[in-house]
Amino acid sequence: MKLSKIDVAEAQIRAAVRMFFEGQRPVPIFTLANAAREIVASIGEQTDVRTVQNDLAEQRGVPVKKFVQPLSRIANFFKHADRDADAYLEFDEDDLEVVLQLACHDFGRVTGGMPIEAQIYEVWVTTITFPYISKAPLRKQELLRRAIQYFPGIRSADRAGRKRIGLKVLNQAMTDPGLRMRFKREVVLARKQRSKSIVERN
Repeated sequence: MKLSKIDVAEAQIRAAVRMFFEGQRPVPIFTLANAAREIVASIGEQTDVRTVQNDLAEQRGVPVKKFVQPLSRIANFFKHADRDADAYLEFDEDDLEVVLQLACHDFGRVTGGMPIEAQIYEVWVTTITFPYISKAPLRKQELLRRAIQYFPGIRSADRAGRKRIGLKVLNQAMTDPGLRMRFKREVVLARKQRSKSIVERN
């Protein structure tokens, strides 16, 4: 089996989203989602594609490394025990939703498309981002209204209920061939692309 980094990130995102909607344990979901986030963020950096985590870090006036530091700290806790074998972690599921959203959205930016699982998660998370539609930016209010229509009852449901609604929509979406996107699986590094352009000009 020959896998590209994009293949790996896609598999991690698809599994993480389904596990999330199924209400499975958060630790493996976070681990998969963060691994995918790191892959697509690195590819974006090396292909000159601006990621959403770059945008958010800039908006907050901090380096990207500092912006993702809370997520990296959780990921490191989940996979290392060399210096903190007796430590505990207060884990907030909001962080899981954030890391999954970053992974899905930046996968789309880097590859130009998304697997169905990522598409559904993007719309799902949009429906719960703003408690009141009127509080959303004007340019997003109509998008939010349309998104809510795909998830009946989601605004009044608790967290578990929202996931069940998401799972139902995901399962329905998997049967729709119109949602299957094509996306770039080959990674062309920016420095190689620049070198190729120089050679072609000469």
